[in-house]
Amino acid sequence: MIGYLILAVVVIAVFAFVLRPLLTSQRQLSVSVPARFADLQARRQYLMQAIRDVDFDFASGKMNDEEFQETRTNYIREAAVVLRDLEKETGGLNEEIDVEILQLRALARNAQLTTEQDNPSS
Repeated sequence: MIGYLILAVVVIAVFAFVLRPLLTSQRQLSVSVPARFADLQARRQYLMQAIRDVDFDFASGKMNDEEFQETRTNYIREAAVVLRDLEKETGGLNEEIDVEILQLRALARNAQLTTEQDNPSS
């Protein structure tokens, strides 16, 4: 009876050890990319493919000139909005990165000054 209990505890511990990295890596991925940015990227990819498809359909004779111009113009207009939104998102991300870089540089300068003051002979 005690042997089964010890075996069950060991099996649970092994499963927890094996599954922990899988569960934590999924959480890290979902946090690392903002959802809005990922949605905009996916939308951009879709629109770029749609424009290519419309061009192909027109070249292969599946669409007339009027339908082609209207459809392609709508996709390009929508893509322009998505690209503008992406620019806004990345602009905000770039500003955050710049602030963090400035903070890290200030910390490095302070650490260097502290080290130099503690060791004036260096």
